[in-house]
Amino acid sequence: MANFDEALTFVLRNEDPHLTGVVTEDSGGRTRFGIAERFHPELGDEFYSAPADSALQIAREIYRSDYWNAIRGDEIADQRVTTKLFDMAVNMGVRQAIVLAQRAVAVIDDGMVGAQTLEALNTWEPQRLLERLRAASAAFYEHLAEVRPEAQQYLRGWLARARA
Repeated sequence: MANFDEALTFVLRNEDPHLTGVVTEDSGGRTRFGIAERFHPELGDEFYSAPADSALQIAREIYRSDYWNAIRGDEIADQRVTTKLFDMAVNMGVRQAIVLAQRAVAVIDDGMVGAQTLEALNTWEPQRLLERLRAASAAFYEHLAEVRPEAQQYLRGWLARARA
């Protein structure tokens, strides 16, 4: 089964490559270690002003509870597939990531990882599935940039992440 810490390391490299914990501002509001204020208003000022190691621990807990558990990461066999799906969930949202994964493995795309989705994710040949997830991610980001021109500025980075 997949390892959360290994997947989290990959995600954090995309979100805060040097693990500085510097608070940035973007369309999601204040963001630290990839955790955006817009999606986690419950955090308040303490998360954004806490020492980096404390904030990283909070971010780790959020990544596990809100993203990893939602994709049922502990139950997916292949580490690469799980890491990719986890990264997709963090970047595009849990439901969207699951829908794309469900389409990639040809099961009903209801946005929830149930028994059928889990079985398909664990049955498909991992490299083939990984390629499908990468392609689906890239297509999603290209479409997003097309329908939201203001998002075009992020496309290059999104595509690099999609293909990773």
